[in-house]
Amino acid sequence: MRSFITIFLLGFILNATSQPTAPILRIETGMHTATGRRISTDANGKYLLTCSDDKTSRLWDAATGTLIKTFRIPIGSTNEGMIYACSLSPDSKFAAIAGRTGSDWDSTFCIYIININTGEIIHRILGLPDIINDLEFSPDGNWLAAALKHGIGVRIFETRNWREYIKLEGYSGEVYNIAFKPSGGLATACYDGKIRMYNNRFELITEKTGLSGQKIYSLAFNPAGNLLAIGYIDTSAVEVRDAIDLSLLYKPSVEELENINVGFNILSFSANGNMLFGGGSFSKINKERNYWYNAIRCWNNAGKGNYIDLPIMKNTIKDIKPLTNGSVAVIGSYPDIVLINSFNKVSWYQSPPSNDFYADDVSHLRINNNGSSIGFTPMNQQAYSFNVLQRKLMEEQSLNPAPKDSNAGTTVTDCIDSYNPFLNGKKILFLHKNELAHCTDISSNGKIFVLGTGWNLYLSDNNGEKIWRTELPDGASAVNISGDDKLVTVALFDGTIRWYSTTDGKELLTFYLHADKKRWILFTPSGYYDASPGAEDLLGWHVNNGPDKAPNFYPVSRFRDQFYRPDIIDAIFETYNENDAITLANQRKGKINGPDQITDITKKLPPIISISSPANGSTVSSNMVSISYSINSPANAPARNIKVLVNGRPVAIEQGINIKEPGTRKIKVNIPQEDCTITLLTENDNGTSPEANLFIKWKEPDKPKQNVVVKPNLYLLAIGISTYNKDQYKLGFAAKDAGDFSSAILQQKGRLYNDVVVKTLTEKEASKINILDGLQWIQEKTTRRDVAMIFFAGHGVNDNNGIYYMLPVDADIERLRSTCINFEEIKQTQSTIEGKVIVFVDACHSGNLMGAGGNYINGLINLLTSTVRGAGAITFTSSTGKEFSLEDPSWGNGAFTKALIEGLNGAASVDEEKEITYTSLSLYISRRVKKITGDKQHPTLVPTPNTPDFPIALAK
Repeated sequence: MRSFITIFLLGFILNATSQPTAPILRIETGMHTATGRRISTDANGKYLLTCSDDKTSRLWDAATGTLIKTFRIPIGSTNEGMIYACSLSPDSKFAAIAGRTGSDWDSTFCIYIININTGEIIHRILGLPDIINDLEFSPDGNWLAAALKHGIGVRIFETRNWREYIKLEGYSGEVYNIAFKPSGGLATACYDGKIRMYNNRFELITEKTGLSGQKIYSLAFNPAGNLLAIGYIDTSAVEVRDAIDLSLLYKPSVEELENINVGFNILSFSANGNMLFGGGSFSKINKERNYWYNAIRCWNNAGKGNYIDLPIMKNTIKDIKPLTNGSVAVIGSYPDIVLINSFNKVSWYQSPPSNDFYADDVSHLRINNNGSSIGFTPMNQQAYSFNVLQRKLMEEQSLNPAPKDSNAGTTVTDCIDSYNPFLNGKKILFLHKNELAHCTDISSNGKIFVLGTGWNLYLSDNNGEKIWRTELPDGASAVNISGDDKLVTVALFDGTIRWYSTTDGKELLTFYLHADKKRWILFTPSGYYDASPGAEDLLGWHVNNGPDKAPNFYPVSRFRDQFYRPDIIDAIFETYNENDAITLANQRKGKINGPDQITDITKKLPPIISISSPANGSTVSSNMVSISYSINSPANAPARNIKVLVNGRPVAIEQGINIKEPGTRKIKVNIPQEDCTITLLTENDNGTSPEANLFIKWKEPDKPKQNVVVKPNLYLLAIGISTYNKDQYKLGFAAKDAGDFSSAILQQKGRLYNDVVVKTLTEKEASKINILDGLQWIQEKTTRRDVAMIFFAGHGVNDNNGIYYMLPVDADIERLRSTCINFEEIKQTQSTIEGKVIVFVDACHSGNLMGAGGNYINGLINLLTSTVRGAGAITFTSSTGKEFSLEDPSWGNGAFTKALIEGLNGAASVDEEKEITYTSLSLYISRRVKKITGDKQHPTLVPTPNTPDFPIALAK
């Protein structure tokens, strides 16, 4: 993903402002969402640290690529907080991160030192005069070096007190890379055409000019410290020089790149020194994928021998670091991250989470007359359409109009990646100096046009007079004005599509589609949102806590009761104004009118819980793990209990605590003999804390105990109603679906399960009181080692407040609360079951009986799978969005249950062992239902966070 950063071409003007105290909405995917910058590792190669323009730094398990922790720093609304440099201390205790950091409120820049266990900022190095390009710890951990922009040079700090030790000056260009020599001292790479070598007292001992290029981008010592590899930006040459006198020894082969400025400007030796790795802007065809990828070049014999190219990365390679086991870790700008093992094979790959809307052909962005239906084509992918009001994503080219650069007598030219666009032959004058235009669209009557640039969105009249300017969060790839001229949509480089009012340029709505093409979230600037199943936590609130403290981050699910408002999203396309949309939606719900009822979330914050020990990624050989944790909660809302989950399921609860002041506590947690994730949650009157996760690796003890393998039991509560007391609710196959599913599950007795116990409630038996009794039964019967399943086929409706209800046989939707079952009952049941929980919901047969419309099913799924109110369930639903669940006599069941039973009978098995896991079952159901319904119905699986895949059945 391209993060547009040419704003620095304007030059930097120091203008201190106060740190933003208002919460800031941020996309959160578990991966970087903007340009990847640097990657670092510790002395043992246990962890990887990465940083990005997305204002986060992330800690990864080097062996598996598992995200361990996200480090956040204070940020501003524009460029403040972009992280260009990061380094992990050799002992893996500290992370140093910096970039465009601190200047908005200090007038100078700073480096944040972070405790990697807690994520807390333990120190801030202040007073740096410019942006930080690179950070490196010395191999002994005693020093931290910072490379600065604009000829400022290098600063060296002592890590025992984080004080500045010396300034390395005399530079006339940017310093982009620092390399510590294994035996002491360091070398620096500068755009002034000089390599500088310093001894272990940081005295300049050698300076070399007259090199292959002027702009030196990277340096890398070999482990022996006698070789120094050099990479350039302004030439394709790669050099290996003597690390003492800097004389040229040899040039690794790049013969096909001679005379072009495309090559391998970032370099690294392997840990044993036998290999030299290079990356940069050189791309090559990947024969397996039949597409061009940026290549990692692997030279043998420390760069003197032959080479192979690994075309893996999706854009420019930004950094490479060696690990002690012979692997190398690579980060790209897209962003993507890869670990290459000692055999030059991919160990793991972290793919970019966002869609890339950068395109020379801006016609891919389509919009209908009122702006509620859009079309778009991510780079090198097929076209998609999204209907906002129906919440429907389709794999098809939109037939809506594309943007035009000439319409009704108005023509804009030279606006694609141009500094000098023209309107009817005259230069457009309202752009800033060095502002790059990317795209345009002209209204249906030709009286106005919009221009999207790397920094701003402009609306102008057809005389070239600017009407308004709106600053964009990233560069604009394509723009399109709705047919009624009331909205303009913008596809941005950050992977979002946003709607702005043509009246005043205010942002109205944002659409973010994950790269998996399944999860999406829609949200307004005030944070009102709707989300597809499993996508609710793609968005959260970043809350600064002052310049010296780590911010807090709260997923929007923590404020679901207030901000989950699909009705406000819909009202945007009636009012074209967020405040008016809030008023209209509230009037329809019978609530107090007006946007003045928006609550400041900082006044009702849930607590924060953090784990201080053991360290993430620790290896244990005991089933009992002692965890130290601390809680911070608002003084007027103390935390009151602790919930502990292992792999997404509850294992212990500590009740009755009342913490008003920060402090450290301990709790012992029993874990299975396997790698696992331990999650701690706490709550106060305002809600449930964000998750604190601890990743633990299991190692068998030297003399493992001889345990007898005991199969679990399976408990099923199956509910199905076709013949309701009220004839107008009647369905065709719901009761039969429940009975057939029960029969299929009973076949698992003696296979995967020791016993299968089924309680089936159909037709008259499925009364409200019997269903509630059934929920109590399954909660009491299921132990920690067991599996619980809840199957419901029938009607579900949501009231005007979005609360979802299951309709028992004796339901009356005129008396929802007294005759129907609030789905919170199921949520409460599954969150207190100790074992694994799987819920199957087939409740959308006839749409919303109340006739109020609404995207109710997505909210229900996110409720059932979320850990906000405890442990979530692995949830299968028969459909998504506003789709209906289809029945047909030729199937003998509903489409969902037909596919579900086929899958359990063996069609979803994944291997010779005939295991059927919950993910393999979901994949089969999804494909099968899509086929038999003619793409009219799309079942959904959403697993509980931190729950690994596991078998739920065995085929015959």
